[in-house]
Amino acid sequence: MEKSAREMTVVEGKSGVFSMLGRALSYPDKTLADDLTGGGLGNGLAAAFTPFSSNGILHQLTGLKNLYEKEPPESVLLQLEKDYTWMCFASKPRLVYLFESIYREGRLFQESTFQIARLYREAGLEWVGEFQLPPDHIAMELEFMAYLCFCEAEAVRLGDLEKEEYARKLQTEVLGKHLRPFGLAFSQRMEMHAGTDFYRLIARVLGSMLKN
Repeated sequence: MEKSAREMTVVEGKSGVFSMLGRALSYPDKTLADDLTGGGLGNGLAAAFTPFSSNGILHQLTGLKNLYEKEPPESVLLQLEKDYTWMCFASKPRLVYLFESIYREGRLFQESTFQIARLYREAGLEWVGEFQLPPDHIAMELEFMAYLCFCEAEAVRLGDLEKEEYARKLQTEVLGKHLRPFGLAFSQRMEMHAGTDFYRLIARVLGSMLKN
């Protein structure tokens, strides 16, 4: 059955939101700070998030630029680096876990790591040593979901029902077995412990998407 324009907007919106969340939850860099102070990230997230708008999150996303536009990108980057490093690396005990294997098994590179890596391979993505992050890093799992949503949208455009159904099947498995339980715990802890408005809002967007 053909997808309606509304359904396609939702699928494309999911792909956009998950991709931007993945970028936002990688270690902060100059590109992120520039995009945040310039308004591109907030506006892009707001546009992609529109089909899922709830609880004033959309209004906060459109206001991201106002929070940071008067500050130099270098200052914003330093704030983000300090907050991210404290939550995810320096705090003892750790406040926010970046890796599903630590959330589930308490250590890096455990069974959950290899399970999600197998799903990457099933989707036609090979994990190689040059990748900077393990496959169960929250940013990588979000980028993977963005890719699967993109594959679904492309299959719909091409009229390839088999690929469309397979992309949805993998999305269901990734969400049910990996990203939803891990991501909801992650978002709750980040919203609780973040020292910056940016990471608190990103955590809220993530939680809203995974509950949707």
